[in-house]
Amino acid sequence: MAVDYLSAINQGGSGLNITQIVDSLVEAETTPEKDKINENVEFKTLEISSLGTVASELNLLKTNTSALANKTKLSTSSASTLNTISVSNPALAQTFSSDVTVSTLATPQTLEFSGFTSTSENIGSGSITVDFGNWITNGTATDDDSLFNDTTSVTASTSLGTPTAHSNLGGVVRILTATGGDQSSASFTIVGTDMAGNALTETINGGGDGAAVTTTKVFKSVTSITPGSTVGTGNVKIGHVASDFGPNTASTSSTLTIGSGSGNLTSIASNLNSITGVAASILNKGDGTYSLVVRTETGVNNAIKISVSEDASDTGLSTFDTTSDNSSHQKTAATDAYLVVDGVTVSRSSNTITDLFDGHEFKITSVTASSFRVSSQLDKTSALTSLKEFVDVLNDTRVTLNELTRQGSDTVEAGPLSKNVAVKSLVNKISSITTGAIVGYGSKDLYLSELGVRTEMDGTLTINEKTFNSQFDLDSTVFDAIFNTMFSSGSSYLKVEGSMATSNPTPGQYSYINDGSSVKLDGLAMTSTTDASGNTYYVSSGTAANTAGIKITEAQTVSSAYIYFGKSLIDQLTDYIDNSLSSKGTLNKSETTASNDLLDLKMDLISVDEKVESLTVRYKKQFSSMESVVTSLKSTGDYLKNMMDSWNSDN
Repeated sequence: MAVDYLSAINQGGSGLNITQIVDSLVEAETTPEKDKINENVEFKTLEISSLGTVASELNLLKTNTSALANKTKLSTSSASTLNTISVSNPALAQTFSSDVTVSTLATPQTLEFSGFTSTSENIGSGSITVDFGNWITNGTATDDDSLFNDTTSVTASTSLGTPTAHSNLGGVVRILTATGGDQSSASFTIVGTDMAGNALTETINGGGDGAAVTTTKVFKSVTSITPGSTVGTGNVKIGHVASDFGPNTASTSSTLTIGSGSGNLTSIASNLNSITGVAASILNKGDGTYSLVVRTETGVNNAIKISVSEDASDTGLSTFDTTSDNSSHQKTAATDAYLVVDGVTVSRSSNTITDLFDGHEFKITSVTASSFRVSSQLDKTSALTSLKEFVDVLNDTRVTLNELTRQGSDTVEAGPLSKNVAVKSLVNKISSITTGAIVGYGSKDLYLSELGVRTEMDGTLTINEKTFNSQFDLDSTVFDAIFNTMFSSGSSYLKVEGSMATSNPTPGQYSYINDGSSVKLDGLAMTSTTDASGNTYYVSSGTAANTAGIKITEAQTVSSAYIYFGKSLIDQLTDYIDNSLSSKGTLNKSETTASNDLLDLKMDLISVDEKVESLTVRYKKQFSSMESVVTSLKSTGDYLKNMMDSWNSDN
């Protein structure tokens, strides 16, 4: 109970409980306003909390749908249990059936350096250089005239002609100047491939009278030899000199420095292991000696040549040099895998093959005496399971959002976000993504409903399995449109892909034109580029509004065709969720607005508290003045009463 100090002090006043009266007056004037603000504070707090729930739900939707991305509609099988096939890229994989025989497996090169009595003994210091390439065992025999049949005349800037074809030249190019001539002022540009098939070019100066010069690079094939603008006198003979090792120009040489006092087996093995493509280990042979075993990756062009430069004052490191005695250290040679696919012999450098059947990974672990069948076929059962998982994930999110945005009625309480325009817009957008047209998967728009997916009154989805089963057999492209972002083409001779990992063109259909002089995509010129193997491909302009980031490779010249880029429903949802949850997204803006509103309401509460304090002071001042008047009047009354009482007693 409030103590009425004012009344307690003014015992001669009105006798009223002034404090209670003031508190009641202030409360009557401010409580309705304060209650309304507190009600709004509670509502805004719940709204902010609910917006957090929406953000969490969207993140969960993104996580769950992303886990379903790249689902395949195919089921693979192999009649050989030791040689298996699986789908690696659902966007590229198609149905197929082939008969395969595994003739040989790809093997790594294995080298052994033996006879060490300790892993810590000093072997020497210096440098070790590791080159990757092919130890040539089947190169063409040395021939001074193996590229051109006769002595060849030299004309400035004019190709010497078409060299004689060799499946495996396996050597350096040799240019011999005829007796009496002098081509030392002429430069010759040799174009061809290295032993791994990579594009290779080298320019060398010719020789003097009767002299021969050779390239430093080893060629597997030569496609042209062209003199420069200045030529000398005399004809030339073009041949080659066979080599024992041909570097793989796609791989980088590595040089290791072995310092004085650190040249022991343990240190050298550790240094070699730091080189990508090389694995080194120390083997205790059990006879009191140790061996350094060096192993490469599989493939004939992934073998290594080790060159050593010793420190003159600390010799011994040359025991690891293989430039002249590779065969004495080599326990197994690096080889390619060879297979016969539907009667055609193919080779690969790895036993895990990803470019034999588009979108599939073929793993071989055993040779086979006869062919076996590998196939990839449509799998309706697993496809339906994947679709159900996708629908369930969407429905879980939709149920939560429906509850948060529920409209109130006489019997049902409204959801905390029933009036939030941003969240309602978000719900509508997700619905439009799942029910709208999906473009870029061919010439016609696709719809989720084509697989029997229906939208119920509350926005959740259901699947008519009868429709799914019948439509999936007719056209399963819609399945890809749900799970797989992909490039495709109307021509089987065009391979379409992203030019980089971040390529993100606008989904749709675009015209491809190759008129022989230029290549255009969507009316914009593409850039012609040649890869390391000499293959030509085209890349779209980086400034193109819709088609930036597209790479097209022709298997043969295609004058015109349509190419397509389709973004899956899952990726569309992911992009929209990312945008919505970004700092500039609608959800973040809505939460910022609600937080600002809550801050304003809290400021309003402070204003009400200040109003309470102000009213209390004012009312107390007014009642204090009243008490003074009442006290004065009572004093006057008491004086008159005493005076009258005195008069009466005198009478």
